[in-house]
Amino acid sequence: MKFHTKKLTLLFIFILVFSVSISTTAFAEKIVTDMAGRKVEVPDEVNKIVTTYRSATQFVFCLGVQDRLAASDLSFEKVSLFRKLYDGEDLPNVGSKNRGINIEQILEVDPDLVILFPHNIGPEVAKRLKDYDIASVIIKPESYEQIKETTQILGKAIGVEERAENVINQYDKIINIVDSRDIADKKKVYFANSELLDTVGEGMLQTSMIELAGGINPAKDVKSGFIKTSLEELLKWNPDYIVVSQYYSGSVEELLNRPELQQLKAIKNENVYRFPSKVEPWDFPSPSSYLGIVWLAEKLYPEKYEDINVEQVVEEYYNTLYDKSYKELGGGSL
Repeated sequence: MKFHTKKLTLLFIFILVFSVSISTTAFAEKIVTDMAGRKVEVPDEVNKIVTTYRSATQFVFCLGVQDRLAASDLSFEKVSLFRKLYDGEDLPNVGSKNRGINIEQILEVDPDLVILFPHNIGPEVAKRLKDYDIASVIIKPESYEQIKETTQILGKAIGVEERAENVINQYDKIINIVDSRDIADKKKVYFANSELLDTVGEGMLQTSMIELAGGINPAKDVKSGFIKTSLEELLKWNPDYIVVSQYYSGSVEELLNRPELQQLKAIKNENVYRFPSKVEPWDFPSPSSYLGIVWLAEKLYPEKYEDINVEQVVEEYYNTLYDKSYKELGGGSL
């Protein structure tokens, strides 16, 4: 009798331990520290993701998990890259960081993870989602180091660390290409945003891009952030090169022919370029903005980059990040 009782006790303990193990596995969570410094409990398996702004969606695509998207923001249909890479059903939209986020729509799709922006109502949305036991991470990919950090954080949160490392290796390859060049006589580079006299100063990704490419941004010393400058100031800076955003409202040809600019070195030497690309802008904070560095560096110092085929660099980069070549995605000439 005692023998049977002992067997039953052992069997009961085994079943209890097994049940707890199964339960723990089913509800296992990992701790991720996001870019707002929040320690977030994220489900071990993330199969349904909601993105609330374009940058977040771009990281989902570069990590190869766009098939896990359950909803996205209003910009989704406007970005060529997204339309060409996404072949799933139409996604519900959850609003935008400028117009507001629709919490009810997020709750309806019941996501495992929501990726949020750091400004405006982003932190407040994170608090509200926590009340519903929905995990969210705040990202802030506004510099090259932060782009790398965002990739690492999302790789861990989504469970695709190996893919994230492959993407980061591509970032590092770009930096290694430009770091290996000895640039003595640095060119002065003026960046124009949507309008010629809209530029950027210290603390902006475009300024970092110019500097990593071996150039000098003359507007850096004015102030940080976005700058509204004047024609007089631009003439005083007299840049060697002018590069305009992919979102620049005019054309390069129009700039080259403007009478009031004819004394500028950049105009005289026809050193005026528009940032690629129509697939996605490389002058905008995103995983692909690393490509803007090597593209610009080759424009500034072609003699220093005779050993580098920029088109090949771009093709390898896109194949790694998006599993398709730049040309397949409709990328134009560089």
